[in-house]
Formats: sequence, C-alpha cells, structure tokens
Amino acid sequence: MTAAAETEKDDRSLSDEDKHRLVLIYGILSRTYPTFEETDDPWITNGLSATPFHTLVSTCLSTMTVTARVVKACVPLYEKVSNFEDLASIGDDELREIIRPVAHYNRKTDLVKRMARQIIDEHGGEIPQTRDELMELPGVGRKVADIMMNFEFSEDSIAVDTHVLRVLNRLGIVNTTSSDKAADIINTETPPRFKRHAHEWLIQHGMKICVSRRPKCDDCRLTQHCDYYAEHACT
Repeated sequence: MTAAAETEKDDRSLSDEDKHRLVLIYGILSRTYPTFEETDDPWITNGLSATPFHTLVSTCLSTMTVTARVVKACVPLYEKVSNFEDLASIGDDELREIIRPVAHYNRKTDLVKRMARQIIDEHGGEIPQTRDELMELPGVGRKVADIMMNFEFSEDSIAVDTHVLRVLNRLGIVNTTSSDKAADIINTETPPRFKRHAHEWLIQHGMKICVSRRPKCDDCRLTQHCDYYAEHACT
C-alpha cells in the first residue's frame, strides 16, 4: 500500500472483520443512547424540525454552529417566516440580523434566500424529495440532503457531520478527512436495521464522549472496538 493510500482510504467497502465490528458498535450505541424523539432534544422542543421547511432551513443554518446558537437564530426566524414565500420576501438586512447568532450569517443569508427562490421557481414551493434534486439547491450539501432524506422523506440515510466523522475515524471504521467519502462508506456498510437511527447514536457519542480535544475514553463503552483507544490506552 502506498503512503497516500495509508493516509486516506478511497474504497467504499469494509473488511469482513470491520463489518462485524460495526455491527457490535451499533449494538452498543443503540443500548446506550436514545433516539432524538425519546429525548428533550432542543431541535424538537424549539420547533427547529417542526415541518420539512423548518428542518431544511434549520439544517442549512446549523453548519459550523453549535446547537444553542442555531436555536437562538431559528426561534425568532420562525416567528417571521413559515414557508419559502415568506423567506424569499423577507428583507436581506432583517434576515441577516435575525440569523446573526449562526456562523457565516452573511453568506447564509444569501444562500437561504436563493434556495427559497429556487424552490418556488423550480418546484412550486415544495421541497424536492430526491437527494440529487436537494443537492442542486443553494446551501444544500451531502449532510443536509442526508438529514432531509432520513428525517423527512423516509429514506434511511446517515448524515456525517464533524462529530460523526471524528467518531468513525477514531474507531477505525473510516480513514478519511472527507465527510462525503465517510458518508458513502457508512451508508453502504451499515445494516438496514441500524440505519434509521445511526446518525442519532453516532452524533450523541461524538458530542458527549468522543469529543474533539480530550475524548472521555474512561467513560466510553466502545473501547474494545476502537482503534484510537488501542493506540493511546497505554500512552
């Protein structure tokens, strides 16, 4: 194997051993974490996913932003707008001020306004329900499209954000800095019985245990299946 290949795998399949390990990991995660609907998840309690419109706009605004700041932006936004016509009509300055708590609010102001207009012009004001069509919208990348397919359009999909990507790399299930490549692999290799809630379990593990700077390995139930732990346990 070349040095480049060792650094980042570009294949879309796992070894039989890793497939078995992934099943064991999902079994542990499913017994450890509830689904979002079983918790007081702030996205649900604050109405950020109350309708497909809310879910799409909230997810677009959430990139590179912690949940508390997404809530701070979206709650007042949905007091002003409830559909794509409202979103397209609101003034740029007013929208920019409302969503100021999120990262890159200037760029996101432009993106969500253009997204709203495209949905109105090309889809009659209705959100397109295929991944390819979603990803043609301004501001919609693979993660947003996978979230919409999984939570709104009943196609089981695993969205890979920074938390999920970090967990998958540390476990050794993937070895890539690309969330899209990781999404390709994990969506292909995850058994159907786990796919509906895999994103929810993985993101909770990444936010609560497998955190960025100092992972809480002493509190982790996945250590016996984790490459990172095997490498760092004795250091």
